[in-house]
Amino acid sequence: MSGNIDWSQLITKAAKDAEVAAAERAAAVQIEDAWRLKETAFIADQLIGIEDGDPAALPGTEAEWRAYRTKVRNWKEGAQFFPDLTHRPIRPA
Repeated sequence: MSGNIDWSQLITKAAKDAEVAAAERAAAVQIEDAWRLKETAFIADQLIGIEDGDPAALPGTEAEWRAYRTKVRNWKEGAQFFPDLTHRPIRPA
């Protein structure tokens, strides 16, 4: 062994921090993708409930739920603030 340091193998704090941030973002993306799929199914049920006059349907008109569905479908990679769950689309009230 020559005792020389291979500086190309050096791992910096910045590199470690970037790796942690990337892993956290990947986990957040998975959570938001799963939420989007679940919420899309929920919206479909709501629209059927509204169409059928179901008293158990949540508040909101058909147009409001359709507009919400569009926002939910667009909540994916490339959307502003995605995957920050505090910026998810909000259900009609």
